[in-house]
Amino acid sequence: MQSCIQFGVDAIRHHVTVTVLPPACQGLTRAQVNFAVASALHSAAAGARGKARQRALIAQAGRFLQHLVTAVPEQRHEPAAAAPASRPASRTALAVIALCTWLITVGLGLRMGWQMMARWITGGRRRRAPAGRSRHPPALNLAHFTLATTGLLTWIAYLITDVTRVAWAACALLLPVVGLGMTLVFLSSSASPAESESTLQATPGETPGAPVQGDQRRPRRPPVLTVGAHVAFATATILFAFLTAVGAG
Repeated sequence: MQSCIQFGVDAIRHHVTVTVLPPACQGLTRAQVNFAVASALHSAAAGARGKARQRALIAQAGRFLQHLVTAVPEQRHEPAAAAPASRPASRTALAVIALCTWLITVGLGLRMGWQMMARWITGGRRRRAPAGRSRHPPALNLAHFTLATTGLLTWIAYLITDVTRVAWAACALLLPVVGLGMTLVFLSSSASPAESESTLQATPGETPGAPVQGDQRRPRRPPVLTVGAHVAFATATILFAFLTAVGAG
């Protein structure tokens, strides 16, 4: 900066019109060169008395350095390249995790559904529910599985198309799936002692007082661990699916 100011003072003193950027001013920004030119002009008019005389000397000396300012190209600060956003990557990871938990949930539900459906087919014709109480309707299992599978296929379509509306459609299908699942869990766990005893009655043709086998003395229900795992993975699926949809939208 000081060398550029001194160059300007010498150019004014020797009446040299500067047309190119001298080596003394190279590397400086336009603002720094402007400051150096102003300092050189004020130095040239420093000995004059009165502001009018100083302004006249500055205007007279300015013609020697006016090209010095225009010789400096304006530096354009290019915006720094934005780092790749991590949100799409994390959103994709959440979507894949939701797909995995969804598959596990459907697999566990399919296993329990087939077990319950098989028991209904093999034993439903021989045993009847007590009056006024309906047994576990298989239509709920079918509706629950159908909606869950439809939502899973919709989620796969979202992974392929990356359309936000498809993700929200899959999340919307989770709501009735959850409602039916809670209904099935409630019906499975609400068997009363009277209902259990009614299923233990002897079939037609059996003699009274005949011993009842041990596996017929208590109603068969889905394993607790399987039901717990199904509920846990279903909850994780809902969480990851909605987080993905919110991030996508």
